[in-house]
Amino acid sequence: MKKRIIILIFLSLISCKQNKLINNETEAVQQVLNFYNGECKKSKGIIFKNGENESYFELEISKSKLLNIDLSNLKSHSANIAYLFYSNLSNTDAYDNIKVKINLSDGSSEEFSYSNEKLYEVEKLQPFISNVIEEIKLQKYDELVKLFDNTVGINSKNIEGLFNKVEKEFGKIKKTQFQGFEFKEEKEFGNVIVIKEAFVFEKLAVSMNIIIKSSNSKIIALEFE
Repeated sequence: MKKRIIILIFLSLISCKQNKLINNETEAVQQVLNFYNGECKKSKGIIFKNGENESYFELEISKSKLLNIDLSNLKSHSANIAYLFYSNLSNTDAYDNIKVKINLSDGSSEEFSYSNEKLYEVEKLQPFISNVIEEIKLQKYDELVKLFDNTVGINSKNIEGLFNKVEKEFGKIKKTQFQGFEFKEEKEFGNVIVIKEAFVFEKLAVSMNIIIKSSNSKIIALEFE
């Protein structure tokens, strides 16, 4: 009788953990839908690649007005979708890859895949990105310059002039929002990560790229789109 009770309790604990995982995935998917609306089909599985098994979770997004309007930025949106899901999981190591499929209203589709390693790299940068944005909001341009790579010839007056011009045209910054990323290779700086942030000013929302050198997590450029 004791053995049976122990087995039943053990099985019950496994079941609870599985339900918690499933529920957490559901919550993570909901965070994606909160951002993009539309519909999301979920699937997961294992593929055999390079002699090893790799697990994946796929999010298939359809009927999103934002994605259908902003076609030129589907790649960064797909990265944002993958990161929204990944960052809201209780166990971020649950899958080797997060796949994203975007179905558009014209019947076409685009597919993207992001490895756990790349998503973790972006996750590690979040405190640095928050620091960059905070210095911009507080207009601490002397401190912001310290976050740039030493090889970039820039001073606080350059940055102050840029943001004064933007503020004069669009008003003060009301809020910001992470909107994706892209890994690239630059001739001069090697591997870089382009972090896309939306800056919501009083008059208009503008996208800004924070381009970060992968080797030392330092800024090499700030670009308004």
